[in-house]
Amino acid sequence: MTRLDALRGDPIPWLLEPGNPSVRYRTLTGLLYRPESAPEVRAAQEAIPTYPPVAQLLADQKRDGYWVKRDYYLPKYDGTFWVLSVLGDLGLTAKNEHIERGCQFMFSFQREHGPFCRRRRVAGKGVIWDTGPGPCTHARIVRFLLQFGYRDDPRVRAAVEWMLATQRNDGMWLCRTDGRYGCLRATLDVLRVAVLDPETAAHPAMGRAADVVCELLMEPRMSRYHVPELWKVLEYPYLDYGVISALEALGQLGYTVEHPRIAGAMEYLLSRQLPNGAWPLDQSPRRLPFVVGEPGQPNKWLTLDALRVVKLLLREPRATPR
Repeated sequence: MTRLDALRGDPIPWLLEPGNPSVRYRTLTGLLYRPESAPEVRAAQEAIPTYPPVAQLLADQKRDGYWVKRDYYLPKYDGTFWVLSVLGDLGLTAKNEHIERGCQFMFSFQREHGPFCRRRRVAGKGVIWDTGPGPCTHARIVRFLLQFGYRDDPRVRAAVEWMLATQRNDGMWLCRTDGRYGCLRATLDVLRVAVLDPETAAHPAMGRAADVVCELLMEPRMSRYHVPELWKVLEYPYLDYGVISALEALGQLGYTVEHPRIAGAMEYLLSRQLPNGAWPLDQSPRRLPFVVGEPGQPNKWLTLDALRVVKLLLREPRATPR
């Protein structure tokens, strides 16, 4: 498998429609390789905050930078952590005042040695820190901070150092210190950080982690790795794990379809493409900051990312930016 003619159709004109400026922006930059300085790219990015679902979400932010509650994790799928996780994939940066306020709110939950921890009010004790930061939650926080433009911030560098230092001997991460097997979701979350940060990608820990994720690619019975059965479920946003996010991370870290696990996963991904070139949404979490599409229908977000993965792993020659 080495050619893009395996695709059933060309969804790019559909992805470029102006109705969804985030998908348009990421298609222009991630699929057509247009430079950030191109007028059409700037126009699409500038329109993202005015996209009605995004505009409403930004308007719902509290003055102190959080959404719904001061506990950044709760309510699940609606709290600050979840909102920023979703917004991170849309093309927004900390130049937007809402994003900047949200990130500063998140930084207030960082301990002095790097990890992000929740603070809870406990009867008789007041507000106290959680004793154990979760590597998967921590990695996602680092990821959206990188997406928003904080890569060189000393607080992010400290967060990366803590994350790398908590890898298990088996190459994985686990939200608890016990357990025979690591967590696939947490380990993939760390790999997705490495994709955005060359310094992290070059660390020896990433090679060990990527090998583990690759060997588990498309394997059944993932419950022993603390995750549900999701390899063959096309879900968006990527709040769990799945074939698209795993293939993108592994491809960006140097894996190719010469590896039999990658080849098998690519074969499955291509088999899910619809005749018109789009990929369908199988499911999304029941509660999300905004609706990303209807299950069973062609989905722009999934199609954009699936097509990026296909082009990455089939090594299409990169066009010269115009």
